[in-house]
Amino acid sequence: MSETSEEKTHAATPQKLSEARRKGQIARSSDFVRAAATCAGLGYIWLRGSVIQDKCHEALLLADNLQTLPFDIAVRQALTLLIELTLETVGPLLGTLIAAVILAGLIANGGFVFSLEPMKLNFEKIDPFQGLKRMASARSMVEVGKTLFKVMVLSVAFLVFLLGTWKTAVYLPICGMGCIGLVFMQAKLLSEIGAAALVVGGIIDLLVQRGLFLREMRMTRTEVTREVKDQEGTPELKSERRRLRDESAHEPPLGVHQATLLVRGKTALVGLRYVRGEIGVPIVVCRAEGAATSDMLIEAQALRVHMLRDDVLAHQLISTTKLGDAVPAQYFAPVAKALYAAGLV
Repeated sequence: MSETSEEKTHAATPQKLSEARRKGQIARSSDFVRAAATCAGLGYIWLRGSVIQDKCHEALLLADNLQTLPFDIAVRQALTLLIELTLETVGPLLGTLIAAVILAGLIANGGFVFSLEPMKLNFEKIDPFQGLKRMASARSMVEVGKTLFKVMVLSVAFLVFLLGTWKTAVYLPICGMGCIGLVFMQAKLLSEIGAAALVVGGIIDLLVQRGLFLREMRMTRTEVTREVKDQEGTPELKSERRRLRDESAHEPPLGVHQATLLVRGKTALVGLRYVRGEIGVPIVVCRAEGAATSDMLIEAQALRVHMLRDDVLAHQLISTTKLGDAVPAQYFAPVAKALYAAGLV
């Protein structure tokens, strides 16, 4: 089976999702952002409705008083009044809407996403065959179903509102201002129901868009195999990594905490490790000369490592060995005596 005929049955790997995110390919839900902005705007109006109403009433009273002023002065004051009213009422509302849109976008996108990739010229977007293919895709079917559902819900809500308020609307000329409050109460109830429906619909759309995005990001078995191979490298590279890992596994552990015996001289300190059944010969696991011996000595004393004072042996070992080396054969006898004296053999 060729790669082009394979079905995309495997979930997208984290690497592919990360690469798609860098290119700006994410699950976007305009309904969720729209619902958040609508609810924020309605919430602002509900909380500040009385204040906005008072501001508008004051503006009307001041506008009525401007009729007695000269035309040029009245125009300047009217423009000033209009600007102040806009800044005090419309300005905070726009700020609330912008903040809600930004916050909803961050929530829907899982953080801030910036990419210039979607702005690049892509001929597939204007290809008529690709357009027909997109029209018959699962995403298009979902969008059509979602649109029909929203139209149906809004139609039902509007019908319920008409059935509940038609008598009030008919008798409004007779009832006068006393019925205005009832109409506004019913309109507020309708807006609350609409806002709740928008929130539920936005959350559902967000989940659906993420599901569709993950469906579009699915990979074939060949793509998954190739990605795993790219991550792990070529067989030669894997073999070299395995060799280095095996070598490091066989390297003796180093450090003062690994020493079982310290040979101490005047200006030199050598730490040896020998555990019966673990290694065949003593190994040099730490060493120090000059001023560094005091720090290593303090650490060894804190760990209660056995010590042997032998200036000659310490200088012989430090001059002929390196870290990780076994004790040379010519020094086996004095080292064995030291281990025996420390009770290690």
